[in-house]
Amino acid sequence: MSGPDDTEPAEALGTLRVRDARLVLPTGLDPASTYDVLLNERHVWSLQPQNDTSAGRNGPVAKWPASLERYLVGRAEVVLREHLSGTVVARAHHVFKGAADEQVDVVDRAGNPLIIDKYGKLIRPLSAEGTDTLDELMDQVEDLLACMNEKAGVPTFVAYGTLLGAVRNGRLIGHDNDLDIAYFSEHAHPVDVIREAYRIERVLLAEGWSVRRGSGARMNVRMRLSDDSVRFVDVFTAHWVEGVLYIPQDTGFRLPRETMLPLTTVELLGRRVPAPADYETLLAATYGAGWRTPDPSFKYETPRWLSRRIGGWFGGLRTHRKQWDTFYAAHRSAVPTKPSPFARWVQDTYPSDRPLVDVGAGNARDARWFARTTGRPVTAIDYTIGAMLRAQRRASDALPLSFEVLNLYDARESLGLGVRLSRSEQPPDVYARFLLHALEDVGRENFWRVASMALRAGGHLFLEFRTDQDRKRPHFFQQAGRRFLAPADVVAEIEAAGGRVVHQEAGTGLAPFRTEDPHVCRIVATWS
Repeated sequence: MSGPDDTEPAEALGTLRVRDARLVLPTGLDPASTYDVLLNERHVWSLQPQNDTSAGRNGPVAKWPASLERYLVGRAEVVLREHLSGTVVARAHHVFKGAADEQVDVVDRAGNPLIIDKYGKLIRPLSAEGTDTLDELMDQVEDLLACMNEKAGVPTFVAYGTLLGAVRNGRLIGHDNDLDIAYFSEHAHPVDVIREAYRIERVLLAEGWSVRRGSGARMNVRMRLSDDSVRFVDVFTAHWVEGVLYIPQDTGFRLPRETMLPLTTVELLGRRVPAPADYETLLAATYGAGWRTPDPSFKYETPRWLSRRIGGWFGGLRTHRKQWDTFYAAHRSAVPTKPSPFARWVQDTYPSDRPLVDVGAGNARDARWFARTTGRPVTAIDYTIGAMLRAQRRASDALPLSFEVLNLYDARESLGLGVRLSRSEQPPDVYARFLLHALEDVGRENFWRVASMALRAGGHLFLEFRTDQDRKRPHFFQQAGRRFLAPADVVAEIEAAGGRVVHQEAGTGLAPFRTEDPHVCRIVATWS
């Protein structure tokens, strides 16, 4: 796997210093070149010195990606090679975490190799798939393209990385883990583009596709293969406004319509798939003049004006979702499955047979316990579809338990949930453990709207969250984006939304977990 330079004499190699938290690369590397990092002969990461390192006394310093941390335990032969030529430029041996009796192996539970993608997330790359799996995947992609063209009635083509791989060599890009397609909208006004996008989503759902929405102009189709693995196809909207072609989130170029239409075809894995008329011009605009040269370290550098415009037009309905998808995928065995002390306290202190809605259910451990122990109807709601699907597979069909994926950053989805709950025959209880401190302001605002709509006719809101006194305490899971909340501020937000706090307590000893005892606040509120 190291390439033809395995016989290169050791003295010709540069000095690579490996530490548990970082790499110190050899001096003299080309800052604009891409280099692969191999652990025990497996390619796990690619970096570019000018973008991914900082200056150090002994050479450029690169921190290990956070998503690799839990795999970096044991012995590893670390190799640095130039991506294009395959030339090994440095190698070193290191024992991570002092675990000399173990060996580093960056694979998933089934033993499939994993690699860092352009978002810093560990993925199962397409390069690891066999021919049969890729054929099965392409069968579904062709069906999806036909559905978009014939059922939804919009011209659809392969886009972004999928188009790039097809034009380069007729294959999928090996370090990608999903496929990209886009469709043309004749609408220029964002409201009309969004209305059309929801119409297309309804068509896909009616045809049996599994769809989740990323923004007003972006969807994601989930494809399950016969080996029970899951692949994704991102579906983008392409449209023109005043001569500028937008394909959210990263494309905004002044290109004429004849660059894109009428569609032509390109070859991908031996099949002819639809592509833009002048696909080379589009690829050059998207990836730069060197688009023909493979670069697994490539990252989009979306101009601020474009991000602001796309965000203003279509919203961004994926805020922090990758963070939680990654968290539950990486820590699924460490996240507890038994009910939390808060769930037991709620049941002991406020026993009820009302329906219960667990918002931010995570792996649904509390929702499952409420349904099994009390027999009350329970709905587990969370942002990450992966965690919800895994929880659903673990739950018995006999339980009065249902699952939903909801984005609290989307006012449309939040209001839709609030309306449904307000029309329930029996007012529900709303339960949210460790949700509030994971939300930005707009997410909390939408949550208060849901609670207000759901609880006007009765029921309780049960909250447990980390307080501002927990900020500097030890934490078992090191998660970015926690917002340690002052209980007085949360009470003020509840009251501003029309609620009334009927119980409040805060302190340690309420939610201990392994090595941490967080400072949390419990609040019970009503709107009746």
